[in-house]
Amino acid sequence: MGNVLPQSKSLFKNITICLSLATAVTVGANSVAAEDSLTTVYHVYLDSEYMGSVNDQTVIDDVTKTKITNKNKTYEDLRLTVEDLEIIPEKMFRPVYNNDLTVSKLMQELDVVVEATELTLNGEPIAYFKDNEDAQAVLEQYKQLYIPESDLVEWNDIQSITSEELPALKENESRLLDVSLTEKVSLEEEKVSPKKILTVEQGVNLLKKGTLADAKYEVEEQDVLGSIAKKHELTLKQLLELNPGMSEDTLIKPGDLLNVTVFKPYTKVKVTEEELKKESIAFETEIKEDSSLPKGEKKTTQEGQNGEKLIHYVIEKENGTEISRTTKEENVVKEPVKEVIVKGTKVIPSRGTGSLAWPAVGGYVSSHLGQRWGKLHKGIDIARPSDRTIKAADNGTVVSAGYDGGYGNKVVINHNNGIKTVYAHLDSISVTVGQVVSQGQKIGVMGKTGNSTGVHLHFEVYENGNLKNPMDYL
Repeated sequence: MGNVLPQSKSLFKNITICLSLATAVTVGANSVAAEDSLTTVYHVYLDSEYMGSVNDQTVIDDVTKTKITNKNKTYEDLRLTVEDLEIIPEKMFRPVYNNDLTVSKLMQELDVVVEATELTLNGEPIAYFKDNEDAQAVLEQYKQLYIPESDLVEWNDIQSITSEELPALKENESRLLDVSLTEKVSLEEEKVSPKKILTVEQGVNLLKKGTLADAKYEVEEQDVLGSIAKKHELTLKQLLELNPGMSEDTLIKPGDLLNVTVFKPYTKVKVTEEELKKESIAFETEIKEDSSLPKGEKKTTQEGQNGEKLIHYVIEKENGTEISRTTKEENVVKEPVKEVIVKGTKVIPSRGTGSLAWPAVGGYVSSHLGQRWGKLHKGIDIARPSDRTIKAADNGTVVSAGYDGGYGNKVVINHNNGIKTVYAHLDSISVTVGQVVSQGQKIGVMGKTGNSTGVHLHFEVYENGNLKNPMDYL
């Protein structure tokens, strides 16, 4: 009996081990079975909003394809896709999903978008284009509005050349040194609505105008081009530029539509260029006095000649308008030759100085030279002086002094330098024929003799026998 207990313990131990192994095998089998019974469900979110759940991801793919296919009929040349969806998979014992409901909601809510190129200026989105190629074309064509295409091509060609390797500029030649935009430009990939995509032409106009919509004004009664321009804070030149084919003489009528868009470009094309330009140097004039030459006479003893210089300019422009010009270098090619003029100072009592003085004591011009009462009024009338004394306009010799019909009392002075002056309607005459008078000397008193409507001086000027306007000499 003493050996029975150990054997029993051994048997119990073996049974326990077997049971443990059996339990382990059973639990493992149950875990595999549980894993096999789990179903993956896909939860769909659009902009953080729950759209629904599906049991197969291809359901979502089919919605995407359907949406894009429908839009492709309208936007064939665009890179279409859909808004970003967030899809979260989850394994479930009792899966909850509804493919039809999720598809229905996605068909309503999910938008088709374009993989576009976004153009930004200083970080601010300005426009969207179908691809990077179109965006680059917009920037290039915008530059060409203000820079000749040939100049841009040449500038692109010399980008790899250092300034030391550039050939020297020739006379009257220019070239670009730098081309840029005044705002910082960047191009980024972005998903946007197809309706936001611009063509290259639209993009260029947008940069130029700052808007795609032209403001129109309907002409009203009494409108003229100048008043319309002022009303919209435009110059007349700007208004005409906005309306090609119009000029200052164009007739407008009520109902006509005029473009009054005020351009405010989003950015400007900034150009730096250099120019080697030949310019003339104006000659100086030296006046020398000669006491042996009668006063009023002058002669040129040395003809003046302009000089020449080559100036190397550095010029900055914005949208074609020059904003600065600096001189980098200047070389004189030909020195100017001074003009020398000798001016007479010798006073001859009977010879005029060449400069006429006012022939009255104060007063004003009451009538000018020109047509009056159907005939030519040959001089000027001076009325209401502070003193009625009439004076010789310059040195000279009295060649006529007396009554002369409609002129009344008249004095004629020959200034012996090609100029004669006439003084008419005098009340009295203080000189005689042949008398030499000096400038400012009294020759008579203002009156109203002859055909005169009141007290005044009628004054005429002749040069080399030709009637002249006295106002050009006084």
